[in-house]
Amino acid sequence: MDYDEGRRRFERERAWVQRGNPPRMERHRAKGKLHVSQRIALLVDEGSWLEYGEFARSVEPGFKERSPRDGVMTGLGKIHGRTVAVLGDDVTVLGGTQSFVSVRKVDRIIDIATRNRFPILSLSEGGGVRIPDGIGSGFTRLSGLETVKSLSWLANHDRRPLLLCGVFGYTYGDPAFRAGMADITLMVEDSSVAVSSPPLLQMAINETITDRDLGGPHMHETSTGTVDLVVSTEEDCIKTLRSILHILRPPESSSDPSDRLIHDLETIVPHNNRQVYDMRKVVDRVCDHGEWIELKPKFGKGLIVGLGRIGGRAVGIMASQPLSAGGAVDAKSLRKSAAFMELASRRKIPLLVIQDIPGFLIGSQVEKDGMVNAIAAHSGTMDRVDVPMVTLIIRKSYGAAYYFMGMAATGAQFVAAWPNAEISFIAPEMGAAILTKHAEPADKAEALQRAKADLAKSASVWDSAYEYWIDTVIRPEETRRILCQALDFFA
Repeated sequence: MDYDEGRRRFERERAWVQRGNPPRMERHRAKGKLHVSQRIALLVDEGSWLEYGEFARSVEPGFKERSPRDGVMTGLGKIHGRTVAVLGDDVTVLGGTQSFVSVRKVDRIIDIATRNRFPILSLSEGGGVRIPDGIGSGFTRLSGLETVKSLSWLANHDRRPLLLCGVFGYTYGDPAFRAGMADITLMVEDSSVAVSSPPLLQMAINETITDRDLGGPHMHETSTGTVDLVVSTEEDCIKTLRSILHILRPPESSSDPSDRLIHDLETIVPHNNRQVYDMRKVVDRVCDHGEWIELKPKFGKGLIVGLGRIGGRAVGIMASQPLSAGGAVDAKSLRKSAAFMELASRRKIPLLVIQDIPGFLIGSQVEKDGMVNAIAAHSGTMDRVDVPMVTLIIRKSYGAAYYFMGMAATGAQFVAAWPNAEISFIAPEMGAAILTKHAEPADKAEALQRAKADLAKSASVWDSAYEYWIDTVIRPEETRRILCQALDFFA
């Protein structure tokens, strides 16, 4: 081919790729959805996109002229100046299904990202193995023997770099598996994540169900814990993905002074241990300029987990949430915190634990949820944490939860408490009720008050400080200063 014909061919090929599948794109946009190319343009810094496999097509007869980019966009870009690898499914091309060529594109960009430790961002939609590519020996080819295969590499958290996933529509097969394997997963309201689609369920097992009922956001944010955040729009999803990467930027000097005093903490946190409040207000004031993002807010509500900036560095935050059952921890909360500790360990993010915990949630329903197994698994995860952990007790820490939620014996390298905090196996009023259970009726009220006063004195954090079971007691207004100082030593 001579030079001029090569240039003409290039322009024709590029125009065909950029035109895409016009009828499907029109229907896609009529639903108010962005094309994958628009999502990537919003995601990466302007002018930074370098596409891989722009001219790739299906190799199957009858599909070559219908498969621009073979249904997936891959490449490198920058987010806040940081290089990232991006793979985005194009549901307007053969439903975003996987083929020999599209899987090769995904494998290639994951290989590049892994070799260079670039964060990977998956923009998931559509999916499932394409027919005929996945029939007979074709499926073994798709699952082949290459050095890098996307699913096995993405599943290995220790080998691959950070993976963030945004789910933008009905998602099945490989794109859905990426959502489950990601370090952090976001879903847009009008989306779903499942192994197989409703039409396949209808044909295979005669089950009729909608996409949303099968794997919609509500199920994944409240029941399975697969998704970390549900957002309203595609633009919100992209903005949040960028924000998460920005929080995880390298350490830098913060314009929020590390020694800033927080004088309103004593009014935010009630002095009465039984009175509830929103722990997120405490986290807001501790973080640099309030910069943090809560993850899985509707799953395991007794614990808050999230990523924030404290003293100019990224920190993983685990905190009691008194608004939910007074901050008592259930099995879902333990599974959430265990997964979060694994994320922090993998990505070398120091941990801050804030305790205001009345203990583990108890009752028959809790046991049916697998509480004993959840405690055991959580304990094993905490023992494997290999990043610095700093713990603060701000009002109370009762029962076995005290031990399992980040004390010196379970890995914390600095443990502080407010001067009014209590540490005990059981709340003083409950202990007093047990001790006076068999008291004479005439003496019971007085015995109860006396026992409660004695137990409250014994539960005071000062006895723990005297015997050196905690490292220090701090004034509430000094909370940020002390935490910044401790994290600075260990990070």
